[in-house]
Amino acid sequence: MKRPSRVLMTVIVLLACALAPAFAAEGPGAPPPQYSLGDQTLSINAGLFVPLFLLPSWKQLFGQQLSFGGMGGLNWAAYVAPQTRIGLEVGGTFSFSPNMNTLLMLPILFKGSYIFTLYPFEIPLTLGVGINIVKYVDQSIIDLLVRPGTSLLWTFNSSWSFGVNLNYWADMQFSSVPSQSRTGNFLEISLCALYHY
Repeated sequence: MKRPSRVLMTVIVLLACALAPAFAAEGPGAPPPQYSLGDQTLSINAGLFVPLFLLPSWKQLFGQQLSFGGMGGLNWAAYVAPQTRIGLEVGGTFSFSPNMNTLLMLPILFKGSYIFTLYPFEIPLTLGVGINIVKYVDQSIIDLLVRPGTSLLWTFNSSWSFGVNLNYWADMQFSSVPSQSRTGNFLEISLCALYHY
């Protein structure tokens, strides 16, 4: 009974792969979009937020202190060269402790991206640096956040791209006592819709 469903799934996947380039192009032989100084983008991201570990102790975060969580973000960027853009991102994440207290993080980041193009796909390599407003129970602090990452975007047409992001969060919490400084490490896996204008 399982075999027909496997065959059907295989056919659907192969059909989707075969049709993707046709949908990506705006017409037969359409050239890839070209971006220049002043072109801008807006994107929305939403997905999974994965707690990893705490440095320097290497204490595991997921399971012992935090659950999987969710994240969302809005991003604006402008091209400063055909393959380079800079911009700002604001967002938020949530996850839960074992006793169901909520950890909230609200990052505000300055981002730079260098984009590799393999039409109809784009692969931006990004680095974001900024502040992270962290709230847990009745405590609120502001940390330094460094977030390298990459994306795989499918160019639907000259205005829209869709894809997936993979970002690594290093949330640095500094203390006046150096031995008490900590860096929380997290992983973001999110979907993205990006609008060019």
